[in-house]
Amino acid sequence: MKKNLIHFLLLSIIAFAFVGCGVNKVYNVEPKSFLIKPQNQTVYNAIIQSGKFLGWSMKQTGNNTIIGKLVIRKHLAKVSIYFDENSYSIKLLEAENLNYNSSKNTIHKNYNGWIRNLENQIDARLTPLKMTPNLVEAEKLSNEYKKNPLEAGNSKYKPIYNVENKKINKNYDSLSQIEEKILNAGEKISWVMSKQKDGFILAKIVRRVHTAFVRIDYNLDSYSITYITSENLGADTHYNIHNNYNIWVKELEEEIDFSLQ
Repeated sequence: MKKNLIHFLLLSIIAFAFVGCGVNKVYNVEPKSFLIKPQNQTVYNAIIQSGKFLGWSMKQTGNNTIIGKLVIRKHLAKVSIYFDENSYSIKLLEAENLNYNSSKNTIHKNYNGWIRNLENQIDARLTPLKMTPNLVEAEKLSNEYKKNPLEAGNSKYKPIYNVENKKINKNYDSLSQIEEKILNAGEKISWVMSKQKDGFILAKIVRRVHTAFVRIDYNLDSYSITYITSENLGADTHYNIHNNYNIWVKELEEEIDFSLQ
């Protein structure tokens, strides 16, 4: 009898753990304001562009409302995105196969990850990109670290990949033509870019909780992509970083090369 009771209790604990595993409070994005935005960027466009990049289906249903839907295998999430000229918010409407409990306001943690990812993408597009004093200092540090390379000793981390003076094979009449090609290439693969001056574009990539900044220097003959700083990518003082960063930069390089052909 005692053995059966213990067995029952163990099964109950396991069942409870299974049901509760990975379930969190529903994450909604409360209204966020962006009074200063990048030139030619709107809140509406930032939402649509971010959703498209992340695989969300976005449909405007009113003057200030977009319905977003994400389907991943058998899982479905539908959200309401309210926006105006300077702000936006995101609220869950319905969910399927995500352990959503409306009375407890809980849901599978993956949903919250999807929403935070969407939020990060939108925010990146609505935040002006400038070479701030902090980025200048970070760039100086990176240049110092570059002088002291040492293998990380972990297969996930590699020396930071830079593109150095890559030749532009096609003849262009002006820097503005090259600038346009680079900006278009970045937009296609969801890099946020901003021209700082002739021959220098500051670029930022956001993937989930990971962020990286690079500088793109260019002239009529060549271009370079150089690491500045990053967040949550494990960059160390010996110029190593998580290999995902290198993959993203090589992808950007390929897109720029294709655009400049």
